[in-house]
This record gives sequence, C-alpha cells and structure tokens, in this order.
Amino acid sequence: MKKNERDALNISSVDMQQKHRNEISSDRIRTVTALAQDEVVKRFGSASAEYLKGYSGIDIETGKKFAKGLAEVARHKVNPDYSAQNTKQQAGFSAEIATTSRDNAEAIINKDPIQTIRSDDLPEYGRNHNVVDRVKHDNGVIVEGSQSQMKFVGNRDQLFKDIALEDGKFSRYQGIKLKLPSEQYEGAAEHCRKRATELREQANKVETVGKQDVADKFRREADNYDRLANDISDSGISTDQAIFYREHPTIATAMDIARTSHRAGLEGAKSGAIVGSAISLVVNIFNVAQQKKALNEAVEDIIVDTSNAAALSYLTSFSGSAIKAGLQQSESHLLRAVAKTSAPALAVNICLSLGMSINRYFNDEINEAELLHEIGEKGSGMLSSGMMAALGQIAIPIPVVGAAIGGMIGYTLSSMFYKSALDAARGAVLSKERLEHIKKIQTAARASIAHEQKLLDEFTAREIPQLRKNIQHLFKVTSGGYENVNDLVFSINDFATLLGTQLEFQSMSEFEGFMASDKPLML
Repeated sequence: MKKNERDALNISSVDMQQKHRNEISSDRIRTVTALAQDEVVKRFGSASAEYLKGYSGIDIETGKKFAKGLAEVARHKVNPDYSAQNTKQQAGFSAEIATTSRDNAEAIINKDPIQTIRSDDLPEYGRNHNVVDRVKHDNGVIVEGSQSQMKFVGNRDQLFKDIALEDGKFSRYQGIKLKLPSEQYEGAAEHCRKRATELREQANKVETVGKQDVADKFRREADNYDRLANDISDSGISTDQAIFYREHPTIATAMDIARTSHRAGLEGAKSGAIVGSAISLVVNIFNVAQQKKALNEAVEDIIVDTSNAAALSYLTSFSGSAIKAGLQQSESHLLRAVAKTSAPALAVNICLSLGMSINRYFNDEINEAELLHEIGEKGSGMLSSGMMAALGQIAIPIPVVGAAIGGMIGYTLSSMFYKSALDAARGAVLSKERLEHIKKIQTAARASIAHEQKLLDEFTAREIPQLRKNIQHLFKVTSGGYENVNDLVFSINDFATLLGTQLEFQSMSEFEGFMASDKPLML
C-alpha cells in the first residue's frame, strides 16, 4: 500500500473516531435532556392512564373493577323506535365516566390528592343512587358538600323548576351540586335568580290579599332558586360530546390521551429548553475560553441547541406520557413494572440513538463489531442514566435538577466503563470466534446491568421512604430548635443507625462523662 493511501486511511480512521466521540457526546446530552422530563412523563402518563381506566372500567394496576366503563356503555342495546332518546340517556352515563376520568387526570397533573368517584363505585351509595352521581374523596374520606348530580336534559329551565318547586319532580336534588352540559350552563344562574325575584314579587302580591300560606310557599321556592343558582356548575362536557363518548368511546379516549400528551409535551419543552440551554452554555463558554470557537459561533450554537432540546423534550414528554399510560394499565406485570422506571422517558432518545448507529452500519461506515459496540455502549449508558437519575431525584428532590445531574453522572460513568470493557471488540473482525466470545461478554454485561437495575429498584422501594422520613425528621430537629439536647442526640444516633453505624455517645450525659474521664477518643 502506498504512503498516501495509508495516510488517507489513517485520516479517515481519525475522522471516524472523532465522529463517534461527537455522537456519544451528543447522545449523552440528549439522554440527560430526556431524563429531565421523567417527572413530567410520569405525572402526565398517570393522568392519561385515568382515561384508560374510564374506557375499560377496570384499574388493572390495583385490580379494582368499576360499575361501568365507556366500552360497556357503548355496548348497551338501543330500541330502534326510541334510538335518539335511548342514546341520549346512555350518553349521560358516558358523560359521568368521562368527566370523572378528566377530573382525576387534572388532579394528578396538579398534584392534588383529592379524587372524584362515581357513586356507583362506592358502597355508601350503591348502584343507581337517585340523588348523587359523583363525590370527591380525600384519602378514602368523602369530602362533605362535594356530592353532585349530573343532569343532561332537553329543557334546562323546566329542570330548574322541577328542582326548586316544593312538589317538583326533582325536588330531591335541592342542596346538591348540579352539573350541566356546557351549552346549557351559560345564563343558568341568572335565570334562577330572575325566577327567585319573580316569585318574591308574586309572594308580596298574594300576601296583600291575605293568602299568607301561598306567599310563604312562593318565598321558600324563591330561596330554592337562589340556592340552585349557587349550586350550578359546568360539567365540562357538552351534550354532543357525551353522545360522541357513547358512540365512539375508543376514538374519544384516544383524543383525551392525545390532548394530555400534548400538554405534557408543552411543559416538557419549557423545562427541556432550560436544561439544553444550560448545558450548551457551559460547553460553549469552555470552547470559547479554549479558543476552539468564536463568540458569535458559540451564541448561534446555544440558540440551536436550545431549540433542539425543546423539540426533543416535547417529543419525549408527548410520547413518553402516552407510553407510560399504556404500560401502567397493561395486563402484564412486567410491563407495569417498566412503567415505574425511566424507560418511557428514554423511548424517543433510544430510537434516535440506536437509529444513528444502525444507519451508519447500513452505509458501511462501521462493521458488525462496531455496531455491537455502539449499541451496547449507548444501551448501558441509558440504563445507568435511568438508575442515577432516580437516585439524583431522591438526593436533590427538585423536579428536573436532580434527575438531570444524576442522569449526566450515570451516563458518563457507564460509557467510560463500557468503553474500557469493549476496546477488544475493534479486532473482532479478524476472528469470528473472537467476535462470538465478545458477544457473549456483552450479553452477560447487559444481563448484569439489568439485574443491578432490579436490585436498585427493590432497594429504592424498600429503603428510601424510611431514609427520607428520617432525614426530614433530623432536619426538623436541627432547624426548628430544641429544648432538650438529648432530643437532638437521639435523632442523630437514630439516623446513624439507619445508615449502619453506631456513634460513640448515646446521650449528653454519656458525652459529659467521657469529657470528665481520661479515656482516649476512638474514631
């Protein structure tokens, strides 16, 4: 081989190595950016899972079966002679289910512990309660005053009359929150107050002619109208939408999940832009300081990196939340376990990262051994990032910050270890036997990492809640002041015991006794 050909090959090899290093660096940043959205993905994913519960009528995660689901209501029979009437009646059930799912999804998004439950699903009310349709629950306790009735009727004003009149058909709804279809809510309260005014005027007129009983009755009904005006609220769903849920539950549920995922994407894009710009700022300041890049180039790169991070974060949060919802309500126990990890947040980045390596392989830029090397390095990096992100979030319980720092550390360390372990793969193309041997090593390495992930998840679920409780107690004692120093000593010793060590002194009197003695201090 001629010298110029050898030089060309060497230059090409150097370029390929540099390209690979740049790709790994970009992949590391993308992974950190994606993991920064883990909290958003989990929160909005759990919110979207509420729609799947409403559709199926089952919470697969807990095993609870509800009275009805949208899919079951859609299978109800309709009398051809009363098709429109039957469909509208059944749409009322669909509206209850859909709005309950919606309310619970919003509660999860807003980190509100209060749940909305249909009365049909509570033993206190039983099936088909004639007054209450839905209530709010706070840790298993019904929130008093939250009882509500949802009423979808053709004539709104007649419904109000049937409730307000003492002998009205629906007088049993007096004092209960009334949820109306969205198109009937506008002007509803004003109508009730107007009727109250009219009834009081009638009461004054009949009172002047000696009909006191009638006047008193009119005033009581006027009071009912006033209370009704305060109890009316928008159900958040129109009659047409309720009918759509009844006739097309699958499409309606998919639309709810898509809307929630879009909101997750928008929220993720905001935090992703912050993370991406922060990382890019640090990297570019360093490059400018090292005179590797001009200031104007650095500014342009920061803008581009921020935009890319926002776009990646939108895709991560959008798809990740939808994926988590499906996994969370999967019939497979293993898939439900995956929903609790960072896997949904990493789904988009995994596709992007591995897709790049596969594309390089098909373009003959790398061979089989190098493809295996890259996939293993990226896979182990992402897995380790997920583990470290979980620990980082525990150590730094601030959304985004803890996960980002932990993810960066995890990916960097894992990539370093994996790369060192697989340097031998570069010569594997010369020996098929050697290549097969390295494949086995890689398989074993991935299995080991997966095992460690499982052990870490088990440890986290078992130990971290107690550790966090003890830390909070210790901080409370140390920052809130204390009357007895032994309380502080006890808290510190209790925390040390949790970490597996025993301190020298168990109380202030033991310490004072030691200080008065000639015994040496053993560290």
